[in-house]
Amino acid sequence: MRIQPFIVGPYGTCCYAVYGIDGNGCILIDAPYPLDKPLSFIKENGLVLSMVLLTHGHFDHMLGLAAAREAYPEVPFYLHENDWKYIKDGYKETVSLLSSFDPFFLSRYGSAITGMPEDALPYGTEAGPFRIIETPGHTAGSVCLVSDEEKAAFTGDTLFKGSVGRTDIGGDTAALASSISLLRALPDDMLVLPGHGPMSNIGTEKLSNPYMR
Repeated sequence: MRIQPFIVGPYGTCCYAVYGIDGNGCILIDAPYPLDKPLSFIKENGLVLSMVLLTHGHFDHMLGLAAAREAYPEVPFYLHENDWKYIKDGYKETVSLLSSFDPFFLSRYGSAITGMPEDALPYGTEAGPFRIIETPGHTAGSVCLVSDEEKAAFTGDTLFKGSVGRTDIGGDTAALASSISLLRALPDDMLVLPGHGPMSNIGTEKLSNPYMR
């Protein structure tokens, strides 16, 4: 497995291209806007996008879906059912969230919502090479994608280096605490690849992250 990280958009969202698993197939973990650099990387390296795995349904992690579908019309994308509210009914919930949380972002990037697909697939216990850990808290449908073989955990906005995801925009603090306890049980040498900020590992977070103690 090879992992190419990208930092995308005004929120500095981390997007990861994962490849070297099955032929020339490539998996994108999260699809922030604009998705130009990850898509260019895939094309320039002779890869083909096989699926998009969303760690949760917030706008800064999925507004690149339209571009992904434009380049690969049949590519499936996965999102936990508890976050489908963000993509249904013409993305009404997402527009509402942006209107209150960041109207400037909406006015500047709202056009990215046009043409966004709504046909998300639900997560099972696995997606591609990853084991799915349901980690509600930041959102109701947040998940972490774990490769036990490669000792890598894509934690989205559940766990960051030195911190955890916010819960004041529709989250649940108690649920997040329970989710963090699940991640605490992962091996210390498990790499943490978050939705924002630098990478870390579980052992480091146990020592330095107050939310992991």
